[in-house]
Amino acid sequence: MFGTIDGFGGFVLVLLGVIVYLLPSFIAFNRDVELRWVILVINIFLGASLIGWLVALYLATRKPKPQLGTTA
Repeated sequence: MFGTIDGFGGFVLVLLGVIVYLLPSFIAFNRDVELRWVILVINIFLGASLIGWLVALYLATRKPKPQLGTTA
């Protein structure tokens, strides 16, 4: 089944793998998370381990803390 993947199919699989690998970073930048650059660094350097990827995903999806003293 997978023995007949041509060049384009391999490219698509690699592209999908990169998208899934960087998913926490995409989420953090899309949500404009305050620590988005830290999440990107964690995702790139520690994302290969499942724990690093899950930490980056948690940081990207957690609720932002409410700002204190923002009454107008």
